[in-house]
Amino acid sequence: MNIALLLRRLRQSVHVFMLKGLALAMLMYTVCRVLFYLFNQSFFAETSFSDLLYMMWGGLRFDLAAVLYTNLLFMALLLLPFRFRHHPVYLNVVKWVFLVFNAIGLAFNCADLVYYRFTLRRTTGSVVREFANEDWGGFASSFLVDFWYVLLIWIGLVALMAWAYKRIALEKAPSYSPWLYYPWNMALAALVVGLSIGGMRGGFRHSTRPITLSNAGEYVERPQEMYIVLNTPFSIIRTLNKTSYQKVNYFSEEQLAQLYSPIHTPPDTANFTPKNVVVIILESFGKEAIGNYNKHLDNGTYTGYAPFIDSLMLHSKVYWKSFANGRKSIDALPSVLTSIPSIQEPFVLTQYVSNNLPSLPRYLDQNGYHTSFFHGAPNGSMGFDAYMNLIGIEHYYGMTEYGNTEDFDGMWGIWDEEFLQFMAQKLNTFPQPFMSSVFTTSSHHPFKLPERYQGKFKKGPLQIFETIGYTDMALRKFFEQASKAPWYNNTLFVITADHSATYAHYPEYQTALGNFEVPILFFAPGDSSFRGIEQERVVQQLDIMPTVLGYLGYDQPYFSFGKNMLNPQAGNFAVSFQGGYQWIEGDYFLQFDGTNTLGLYNYKEDKLLKENLKDKLPDVRTAMENKLKAFIQQYNNRMLENQLTVTNKQ
Repeated sequence: MNIALLLRRLRQSVHVFMLKGLALAMLMYTVCRVLFYLFNQSFFAETSFSDLLYMMWGGLRFDLAAVLYTNLLFMALLLLPFRFRHHPVYLNVVKWVFLVFNAIGLAFNCADLVYYRFTLRRTTGSVVREFANEDWGGFASSFLVDFWYVLLIWIGLVALMAWAYKRIALEKAPSYSPWLYYPWNMALAALVVGLSIGGMRGGFRHSTRPITLSNAGEYVERPQEMYIVLNTPFSIIRTLNKTSYQKVNYFSEEQLAQLYSPIHTPPDTANFTPKNVVVIILESFGKEAIGNYNKHLDNGTYTGYAPFIDSLMLHSKVYWKSFANGRKSIDALPSVLTSIPSIQEPFVLTQYVSNNLPSLPRYLDQNGYHTSFFHGAPNGSMGFDAYMNLIGIEHYYGMTEYGNTEDFDGMWGIWDEEFLQFMAQKLNTFPQPFMSSVFTTSSHHPFKLPERYQGKFKKGPLQIFETIGYTDMALRKFFEQASKAPWYNNTLFVITADHSATYAHYPEYQTALGNFEVPILFFAPGDSSFRGIEQERVVQQLDIMPTVLGYLGYDQPYFSFGKNMLNPQAGNFAVSFQGGYQWIEGDYFLQFDGTNTLGLYNYKEDKLLKENLKDKLPDVRTAMENKLKAFIQQYNNRMLENQLTVTNKQ
C-alpha cells in the first residue's frame, strides 16, 4: 500500500474522524482555559508564565476526561460497526450531537469566566442543588444583560467549532470485505472503549482511582491555581451527588485532644444570664468597604462606604483580624449559627447536613428563648428556611410573611430598609429572651438601588460600594428604631458579613487571604465594659456561636468547631478552604493540600503574600500543619461518624 492510498484510507476512517472531533473539543477547552485566566488574572497575581504553561499542560488531563464524558453519545454513534455510519443523514445527526453537547460544555466554561469572581471556585454539581428553588430565568436574563460579552464569546466559540468541524468531515466509506470489516471495527470499538475508560479515570492501572478536583493540585504552587487547571464540565461531573470526606488518622486520640478539640466545657464559675441575641449577616460586606479597617489606604485618606458600621465599631468589641469561613452565602449560616465550616463543598449541600447538629438557636431554645430568622428573599430561597428548621429556629420570616411585593427589588428580595424596619417591629412583639438573626439582600449583584436613592450614596471603583452604602443606611435606621425598644439595652448584637465582595479593588483584598476578610462586631449597648479593639486575636465566623455562649455564661458542655473569644486560652486561629485548606494562626497564613504545605506567609508584614516562608520557617510550618491536621481529623471523622454533639463519652 503506497503512502497516498494510506492517507486516503485514514481520511475515510470513522475512527480517525472521531479522534479529530475529540481533538477539536480539546482545543476549544484549551481556548476556554486561556480566557478563564485572562478574565480572572487579578486573582492569580503570583502566577508566573512558566507556572501557567505547566498548568495548561496539566489541564489537558482534565479536559480529556471532560471531553470523553460529554462526547459519549458522539463516540457511540461512530463506533457502531455498521456501514450506515457513512450515510449523509446519519452523519448529519452525528454532527449535531457533537455540536450541541460540546456547545453545552463550552457554555459552562464561559459562564465561569465571570461567575468565578463570585465564588472563587469552579462551578460544581452543588450549584444545581444550591439554586434549585430560585428563578433560573431571572438569574439567566440578569446574567446575560450584565455580562453580555460572555454570550458573544460563547457564540463565537461555537461558530469557530462548527467551522472547524466542517474541515474534518468524514469522506466516503472505503470498500472492505465483510469478513474484515466487522471484526476489525468491533476490535477497534473495544480498544476505544478501553482507552476511553482509562482517559476518564485518569490512568490505566488497577490501583488508579478516578481523578477528581484535588488531583489538579499536582500542577500548582498555590491552591487557588487549581481552578486554572480544571475545567467546569469536569468539576460538575465529578461532584454530582458526591462528597469527598475521607476518614483520616494523623494523630492518636490522646495527641488529637492536645492539639485541637471541638468539645467546649464551661468554667465552674459560669452563670447563665438570659440576654437577647440578634445576629445580623450583611450581604457581601467585605472589610474593604469599611473605613476603620483601612485607614492606611489611599495615603491615609480612605473613608470607606459604611459610615454607620464605622461609628458602631467605636462602641463594640472588635477583633481586628476577622475572617469568613466560606465564599458563598450558603456557607455563612452553618458557620455563624452552627459553628460548622464548609470544607470543599458547601456544608448544607452535603449528606452530612442530616447529622445531629449543634446550633446556637437550639442551645438557647433549651434555656427558654424565642428563636427566629429573617430573610427578605422569596420563601425557599437558597434553602435557608429548610436549614433554619433543621437547626431549631421556631419562626421564619421571608417575603411571604412581609406581605408586600411592592417593596420587592425585582431580583433578590425586599429592599433592606423596609425589611429591617419590618424586623424591628416584629422583635418588639417577641417575648424575652429571644434569639433572632437576619440575612440582608440588597448589597448584591446587580447592585440596584430604590429609585428614591439614586445618586444619594457614595460611589467608588466597584458598583457594590454604592449598595453597601444603602444597606449601611438601612442598618442605621434599624438601630434607631431598635434603640427605642425596652429590650434594646438587654441585647447582644453580632454583626458580620456572609462573605467578602465578589471581587476586590485593592490588591491586599485580592489575595487568597484577603478574599475571606470580613468584619465581626459584638455590640452590647447596655454593657459599656464589653467594648474595645483587640489587634492580635484572630476571629472567624465559627467563633460567633461559642463567643455568644461565653458572653451569656452558658453553663453546659457544647460542640463547636470555633472558639470562645472571651477565653484567652482558646487558641488564635481561623480556617477556610479555597482549592486547599487555609489556616491562619497569629500572624501567619498556611496553605495546605491535605498532604503538603504549599505556602506559608507572614500576612501581617507581607499583605500581598509575595514571600513564601515554608522552607525558611520549618518550626512554624510544622506547628501550624499539626494544628490544621488535627482540625481536619476532627472535622472529617466526626462528619462521617455523626459526632457533632456532646455525649457522655466525650
